[in-house]
This record gives sequence, structure tokens and C-alpha cells, in this order.
Amino acid sequence: MSVKVEKVSMGEGKTTQLVRIENERLTVELVAYGAHLYRVLARDRYGIAENVVLNVTPISALATDLQYFGATVGPVAGRIKQAQIGSLSLEANENDNSLHSGSQGWSFQEWDLDWQETDDEITVIFSYIDHQSGFPGPITTQVIYHLIDEYLSITFTGESPVDTFFNPTNHGYFNLSGELKTDIRQQILEISADHILETDAELIPTGTFLPVAETAYDFTTAKPLENALNELPNGLDTAFVFDDHAGENQVTLYDEVSGRRLEVMSEAGSVIIYSASGWNRDTQVNYHPMAKELGLAIEFQELPDLPHHPEWGSIALPPDEKVAKTIHYRFGVN
Repeated sequence: MSVKVEKVSMGEGKTTQLVRIENERLTVELVAYGAHLYRVLARDRYGIAENVVLNVTPISALATDLQYFGATVGPVAGRIKQAQIGSLSLEANENDNSLHSGSQGWSFQEWDLDWQETDDEITVIFSYIDHQSGFPGPITTQVIYHLIDEYLSITFTGESPVDTFFNPTNHGYFNLSGELKTDIRQQILEISADHILETDAELIPTGTFLPVAETAYDFTTAKPLENALNELPNGLDTAFVFDDHAGENQVTLYDEVSGRRLEVMSEAGSVIIYSASGWNRDTQVNYHPMAKELGLAIEFQELPDLPHHPEWGSIALPPDEKVAKTIHYRFGVN
């Protein structure tokens, strides 16, 4: 078990902190700017450890990354229609809508860093007080990364003296081939969700849940991503909706060549799966040009635009009530 922290440049005289935590199973790198999940070195069936997370390079490019590679997204992930919740006006940063809490959201802030280490587990704590995202506040928040054996968990906490909103996620992109040897098309995906959320041309929910049975969106049994992507010209940028009574919900990704298997679990009501199929940005990831379908984003969160659909639940954060949400990642081999 080890923790190493170093200062790295963000350009223009600014620095951030790169945290490297390691045990016998995994090596995880985190960045204090945006509380990013930056790299995960996971072993294949032959014991070779390679990075399975897409990370923007160099680190200074995180400040201008609008695709949120590994970023903490908050206080509210996803799109808010017309950038409006009742009388609350938000920044419209995608068409007329608010995406991922806008340019002053948590992905673009420098977080304070602390950590705790014992003989068998490591906890890294990023802390931030949000006065500027545009959501009512202040919102006192922490992003807590916890590493034990082959498990990495991320817990998001939020508390505010006023009524506000809280629906964060991590926006990690995964490719289990290791070091981007291949794209994601041959990797095998399984999702324990029977429905997707119908959206309009701007990816705003219409209010309708569509069954996945007998469609390209049916991952209730494991299948190669290629099977679906061949039928979906625009790829996946889709909210998969879990049954209210399903308990802990799961996404599994598997790479047959390396044997790596990733299980992602949460009690959140939906997961956004994004295949980057229409990629047209000039971005460097892992010191390679980003290309279409090079990584799969797995974003557990409550349903997008939920304040406009109270019948689905709530993302309200009541005054002086601390709320916590956790995503679990298990990196294994078959």
C-alpha cells in the first residue's frame, strides 16, 4: 500500500496535485483539479498491469476538456431543459440547455486534498465549497475515493444551509484492452436495466420509458458493443433506467483478449452509457489522438432533467441534510 502526491502544472503559473495510490491489485491516479479519476492500472489474466481509463494529456488540458474524461460532474450531472428549474436560471452551455452544471461546475474547480492510509486500504478525500456553479448554496461537498483489494469506490457527499440540488457522478471512460490497444467495439457489455429514457434531438428526456427488449439497446444479457453500434448510427448516449425495486444496479464490461472484467454498481436510478461514436474533437488522451469509440463512459446518476419530472423522484438537497451517493468499481479477470 502506498500514497504518493506531486505537484503538476496546469499552465499559466497554476498547479494541481496528482495523487497515486497503489496496492497489490490496482494502481489509481487522481487529480485534485476536478477531483478527477485519471488513470487505473489493472492487471490482465497474465498479470500485466495496464491503464484502462482514458485520461486527457497533458494534465493541464483538463482545464479545457469539455468531454469530462474522468471528471467529477456536479452538483448536477446531465442536461437540464432550457437551463431552468422553476425560477432558478442556470448557465446554458449546450444549445439552450444546461449540461453538467456549466462552465463553473465541479469539473473545473481545484479541490482540497487529504488522505488516510492503513495496512489494507487507502482513502483519498477531495473537499470543495461551491459558491459559483449557479445552484443555490453554498454546497459543501466531498469526493471520497476508497481503495481496498480490487475494489475502488467513489462517494459523493453534499450539504447546504439552503434548498438546492445534488446529482453528481464520475464521468470516467473505460477501455479494458489496456493502453488503448483496440477500440471498444469488441468489448462485451451487460446492463441490468429493462428500459431506456426516450430523448429528443437535443438529448432532453421526453418523459417516456422505452423497453429495451428486442432492440439494439438490450444489454440485459451480455453482448459485444459492436452488435449494438452497427444498428445505431449515432452510437450510445443513452440513459438506461433501472427498476425501482432492483436494489443495487450493475453494469459489466468485459474484454475477452485481456480477460479484464469491470463491474460498476450503484443504487442510482439510471446510468448514462456514452460510446463517443460521433467524436469530432481534437483531444489527446493517454498521449494518443482521441478517436470514435475509443472509450465507453459509464455515468451512474439519478435520471437526467429529473426536476422537470417529479414523478420520477427528486434530486433536492434539503437544508442542513447531508446526502451521500456511492459508485463501486470492481476490476477483475476471467
